[in-house]
Amino acid sequence: MIKPLIVNTACHLVMGFLGSGKTSFINACIAHFQHQEKWAILVNEAGQIGIDKKLLTANADHDLAIRQVSGGCICCTSQLPLQIALARLTSEYRPDRLWIEPTGLAHPRELIEQLSAPHWQTALSLKSAISIVNARHWQDARYRDNEGYQAHVRFCDVVVINRFHGLDDTQKTQLTAWVKGLNPKAKLIWQAGQTLSEDNLQQLQQALKQSSQVLAERSHYQQISLTSFAQSHAPSTTQADTTPSPTATNDDLPFRYHDIQNGYQIIGWRVSADWTIDMTVLMEWLLALPNWQRIKSVVHIKHTHDEQWQTMNFTPDSLDLIACEPQTDNRIEVIFLDNTIELDFNRLDTELMMMFGHIS
Repeated sequence: MIKPLIVNTACHLVMGFLGSGKTSFINACIAHFQHQEKWAILVNEAGQIGIDKKLLTANADHDLAIRQVSGGCICCTSQLPLQIALARLTSEYRPDRLWIEPTGLAHPRELIEQLSAPHWQTALSLKSAISIVNARHWQDARYRDNEGYQAHVRFCDVVVINRFHGLDDTQKTQLTAWVKGLNPKAKLIWQAGQTLSEDNLQQLQQALKQSSQVLAERSHYQQISLTSFAQSHAPSTTQADTTPSPTATNDDLPFRYHDIQNGYQIIGWRVSADWTIDMTVLMEWLLALPNWQRIKSVVHIKHTHDEQWQTMNFTPDSLDLIACEPQTDNRIEVIFLDNTIELDFNRLDTELMMMFGHIS
C-alpha cells in the first residue's frame, strides 16, 4: 500500500520548450545546491521510450531519485500519470526537495492547475516555477510567435535565459521586453554557459526559497483522490527503470514507435543492449533526417578495441555526447518540427538495423 504523502515537500517546476536546456539547468542545480538534501526528479517525455532520465547526472553528491513518465504529456491527456508518479516518488523516497521537468511539448497551464489543487497545496510546498528560454530559439520567429512557446514564459515566476552570447545589446533589450510583455512579474536570470555564475547562484538561491506566485494564483482546481487512483490504476509507465511502449516488452526488442503530439512528429526505437553501433555512422544518419527538432539517444557503441555506452543529445544549435554506464537497452528518439513530413518507416528501420549489423 502506498504510504501517506509527506506534507510540505519543497517542489520546483522547470519548464521550457524542446531543446531549451531544462536538463542541463537541473544538472547545474544538482551540482551547486543539493548539498545534504535528498532530491527527487520527475521527468516527463513526449516519446514512449524514455531517454531523458539517462541525460540527468548520475554523480550527485547525495541521495537522488529519478522517475519518469513517458508516452505523452502528463498534464494534457489525463491527470492519472502525474498523480501516480508523484504519489510513488514522494511516499517511497520521501525527498526533501522535488523537481518536475515536463516535456517541452507541454502546455504549462494545465500542469500548474493540477499542482494548484487543494491536495497538492498541503502535500507540496510549491516554490518558484522556472522557465528556461534558449535565446537562439527566441531569435527565430517560428518559436517567438508560437503560442505554445510563449506559454512557457507566461506561466512561470522565473525566466532563465541561456545561449545568449550571439545577441547584441539591442537584441538583449528586445528579448527582455518580449519576456516582460508576456509576464511582467517574471524575474529574469541570464545564465552564461553550462555552469552557474556567482551572480546566478545568488539569484537562484533566493528564487528557490520563494513560494510560487503563479501557482498560488490558480488554487481553484478540483481535488482528486490520489490514494484511490494509485491503488486501482497504477500503470507500468511510472516505473523507475524503463518506460517501454504500451505494447512492447524487453522480449519484443527491437521495436519502433511513431506518434504525433501537439503538431510534432516523434519516432523512436529500442534495441537490445547486446547490439552495438558505430557512433559516427549513427550521428551522420540522424543528422541527415529532414527538419528534425530534437535527437536523443543512449546507445552501445563499438570501437576497434573496446565497447562503451554513450548518450547523445542534439538540438539544432547544440550537440552533446557523454559517456555513460551500461544500460538495459539501446534507445533512439527523434522529434520533428513538422508533423506533415512523410517518413519511410521501412527504409529507416532497415537502415538502422543494418547499422547495428543485424541486416546484411
